[in-house]
Amino acid sequence: MEISTPSKSGILSVNGYLLQAFLFGACARWLWPSSPEWWGLGVLSIVLGAASLNKLLMALRAMVKLYGREKELARFAATSRAPAPSDLADQNALIDAGMIDD
Repeated sequence: MEISTPSKSGILSVNGYLLQAFLFGACARWLWPSSPEWWGLGVLSIVLGAASLNKLLMALRAMVKLYGREKELARFAATSRAPAPSDLADQNALIDAGMIDD
């Protein structure tokens, strides 16, 4: 896995929140009553509209969190370096240090 690839769970959560927000909003619009005698559907429509707004805010928070994670990982990748062969111990160095018995 590369450091710069975004997490699939983060992307799926953002898309899921946006899908839920759209569906709640569409249901709220569809249930809005055309006459005052259906006031119960108006209350349900308002509740669904509030849920749609909540899911939209959750999606925005998840986007900011995902962006911050990607930005921090990019900063970390930019400051790190690849290990050079001199950083690694060979078999003889490990035996001399008494780390393995061979």
